[in-house]
Amino acid sequence: MISFENLQARLLANQVIPINYAGNKLLLDASGALVWPQHNMIIFSDLHLEKGSFLSQFAHPLPRFDSADTISRMATTMANYECEHVVCLGDSLHDANAASRMQSQDLDSLNELVNSCTKFTWVLGNHDPDIPLSIAGERAEYIMLNDVLLAHEPDYARLENNQAQIIGHYHPKTSHSAARRKMRGKCFLSSESMLIMPAFGKYTGGLSDTSEAFTPLFKGKSVNAYLIYEQKIFQL
Repeated sequence: MISFENLQARLLANQVIPINYAGNKLLLDASGALVWPQHNMIIFSDLHLEKGSFLSQFAHPLPRFDSADTISRMATTMANYECEHVVCLGDSLHDANAASRMQSQDLDSLNELVNSCTKFTWVLGNHDPDIPLSIAGERAEYIMLNDVLLAHEPDYARLENNQAQIIGHYHPKTSHSAARRKMRGKCFLSSESMLIMPAFGKYTGGLSDTSEAFTPLFKGKSVNAYLIYEQKIFQL
């Protein structure tokens, strides 16, 4: 786990924000990852690996380096925290054929990253209901820790009962103006019982935090937004 000195340095540099969520102390990192110190765990969401190669099939002029970039940023973030358990919270692959399009060096880099951990869990999402065997790691529909559900999409029964969950899927973004400067970027959104993670993938779009899609998830509760901007993170 990250040393106190390194964590303090990241705090002072606005690269991490500690929060108390459902009775648990979590760290929101400016990379877009979430760290759960009690379980020595780091969580990523919505990698969407091989989105570039998927779109290039339909004449979209995107360079196909998104998987390499995303894997590299994951490696950097994992090295910063040295967690034993890594969780990817769904939509890690952009589509069912993503692994077959992945360049061999990217697949090797991904498997090296997975095998460098004590435990690596792929939570399945709507884009990747199955992870092919060419990719190392465990598969799970969801994870339950400290009565907090970790899943790709929301569990509406838990919402009705105000039971805590951490999800991905929505790729939230927000904007903020300060000192005549407009800041826009990915964000974490959190209420007392719902925490929505930003998408970690290179080519992932975003849904504005003002979208009506979030209304049934927060049900009028107070919501905190944590904006990621220029490798820093800010509570709005």
